[in-house]
Amino acid sequence: MLFELNQSEPKEYNVISLISVACYILIASYCIMTIYLLSGFWTNPGLFYRTGIPAGADFLQIWAASSLALEGHPALVYSPKALKIAETAAVGGAFKDYLPWHYPPSFLLMTLPVSLFPYLAAFCAWLAIPLCGLLVVVHRIAPHPLSIKLALAFPATALNFFYGQGAFLITFLLGSGVLLLNSYPILSGILFSLILNYKPHLGLLALVALLSGRHWKALGAVIATTATLMLASTWVFGLESWIAFYQNISYASLQLKTDANLWTRMPTIFATIRLQGGGVWLATVLQFILSGGAVVLISLIWRRNYFLAVRGSVLVLGTLLFSPHAFDYDLTLLLLPLAWFAWKYFQNDWRIPGSLMVFLVWFSPVLNVASMRIAGWHIETLIIMICLLTVVKLAARMDADVQSEKVTSPMV
Repeated sequence: MLFELNQSEPKEYNVISLISVACYILIASYCIMTIYLLSGFWTNPGLFYRTGIPAGADFLQIWAASSLALEGHPALVYSPKALKIAETAAVGGAFKDYLPWHYPPSFLLMTLPVSLFPYLAAFCAWLAIPLCGLLVVVHRIAPHPLSIKLALAFPATALNFFYGQGAFLITFLLGSGVLLLNSYPILSGILFSLILNYKPHLGLLALVALLSGRHWKALGAVIATTATLMLASTWVFGLESWIAFYQNISYASLQLKTDANLWTRMPTIFATIRLQGGGVWLATVLQFILSGGAVVLISLIWRRNYFLAVRGSVLVLGTLLFSPHAFDYDLTLLLLPLAWFAWKYFQNDWRIPGSLMVFLVWFSPVLNVASMRIAGWHIETLIIMICLLTVVKLAARMDADVQSEKVTSPMV
């Protein structure tokens, strides 16, 4: 992913070997940490990590919501008490925190069969299947043996395993949607729609990109698929489930504004301002300005026929800046621009100090944890902004090169 293998250059080969060894060490350390955490199964009653957190905590809410829906109580997934009872039963023990369900009924419909399987089996499948798809996408973007190793060793990958979140699925859907856009626009639109019905805040800018790029078939597929899922979920669960969802939005918004424990895990400008003592109004205004800038940049870039690496990277980076709800595990999305950046740079297509940018972005989850511990603010937002502006600068340089060729070319 970072270096192109060339047997005729021993130094480069040695660098590749060192990177491979470093990846294996990191992956092994993740495995050791996992074994340590899972040892809590033998020391504590129930399915809890050694730290006392339920195994795959963020997946627990999905399994519990599925069980409530299958029992004929879909609207109760938005009830804190009812969902907590289902979650406690799933892991076989009580825990302090409340794991809420903020997703729309259309996503509940997609995850309805989950609780038909034992919790641990469903949890492993929830992580493993999308991860395999994600690795295929990364290797498709950067077809090099190091790609998969670096993806597995990426710090955000470990975070997603720990929390049991759906970042593998989101990254797979977004990457596949971009790669299939030109050849299979309808399938691409369906994949983007699945993101919208799971985490709307991570899928909204895909609509901006499709509209700006005039990808009408894909956009039509998004609208048709979303409408179908909404109607189907209404038919299966009833209108009251959607009413409960919209009533829950205000609670989720209040939690975002007031829960300091969430801010430490949210690499957004909103969370940084709140952590530094800024008010909700100031944090909201700055987040709105940054979100608006991301929308404008994506619209401008997708209007032009730039390389897929440019358009895809801008979409992913803009999405992470756009949402005030982005969490540390959502940084798994950075695997897509990392793959595009690295592959284009080492093919000498982009005249930038690519290695520095690639390493900075790859280590950014670790740097963000360090900045949070030391200064109490998220450096990740700044790194993503720098990366996004670098891509935009590349796009501007491409335009300049095209104009230069037009001026210097002899008239026919």
